[in-house]
Amino acid sequence: MKLKNPKYFMAIGIIFYIAALGLFGQTTTENIQLMIPATLCFSIYITFYWMIRHWFFSVNADYTKIGKQISTLTIIRIVIGFLAPIVGGVISFLISFNVTFILGAIAGVLSLIPIFMFYAPPHPRGYDFKKVFNILKKPDLKAIRLTYIFEAFTSMFVHNVWVLVFAIFIGNIMRFGLLVGFTTLMAAMLSWWAGSWFDQRKRKMMLTRLTYIRLFAILLYTTLFFYPHMIWVTAVELINRLTMNMHITIGDSYLFAYSSKIHPIHFHLNREVHLNIGRLTASALLAVAFYFLPAVYLWVVMGIGAFCILGFLNLKKSDHLLH
Repeated sequence: MKLKNPKYFMAIGIIFYIAALGLFGQTTTENIQLMIPATLCFSIYITFYWMIRHWFFSVNADYTKIGKQISTLTIIRIVIGFLAPIVGGVISFLISFNVTFILGAIAGVLSLIPIFMFYAPPHPRGYDFKKVFNILKKPDLKAIRLTYIFEAFTSMFVHNVWVLVFAIFIGNIMRFGLLVGFTTLMAAMLSWWAGSWFDQRKRKMMLTRLTYIRLFAILLYTTLFFYPHMIWVTAVELINRLTMNMHITIGDSYLFAYSSKIHPIHFHLNREVHLNIGRLTASALLAVAFYFLPAVYLWVVMGIGAFCILGFLNLKKSDHLLH
């Protein structure tokens, strides 16, 4: 944060992202050790890029229209997300994963252009360990801790494991790309509706309902163990994409509205620390499960991950700050 302009942090993060993709693209069973520097580069990318990206949105967003702004961003991401999995799945199936990673690296280079163009005001303050520790103890930030620890668990136990489950038990990676692409596109318009409703101050009710609907939708994944037919797989994935994008819209609206009301840097610092605590814990549990249990237990992991989504209900504790 002592750099003249924090957007350079984002640019550095993208460079590490490109390096990670390049290393992942060259990884084979013969040189599996490349996974170590690739993972290290990817973790540096996450650290450098995402906190500054969220901070940038927090300081530039219009709080009175935050729901519509976030839903617009979600729709842009969804439209691009419609094409990317399809292209990636087809290329991986017809050519190789290496080419897919190379295309991802090229996209990373192109993404540097808008990063250098946008305005992000300098933030010259430094943060030593003592100051960071004091920030983490602030009572105003208490509500976010469990939310983002459980968000990390949901991400690891559901989104990451679902890719493995599909590849092992249901179909090939090209089918997965097509499935994700089409179901994501169909979910776009509901994200706009969710953002508009957020701005109408029905936040708590919508967060509660969507969280429980999302819980039910994730649990539907486990039914594919008993009936892995592609028609039912598509229906379940569509339901999950619909609920996930609406839930993300509400969650991100809280994220940027809440952070702008408190202190963007302090908020996102707290969020990133607790996300990583959750990721570390969830990854360790998955590593143990992968080592000792057969692959069929991945279905159980997804079932557990469904209940982790209830952690988002803690966001309601911050709602009084948004009035």
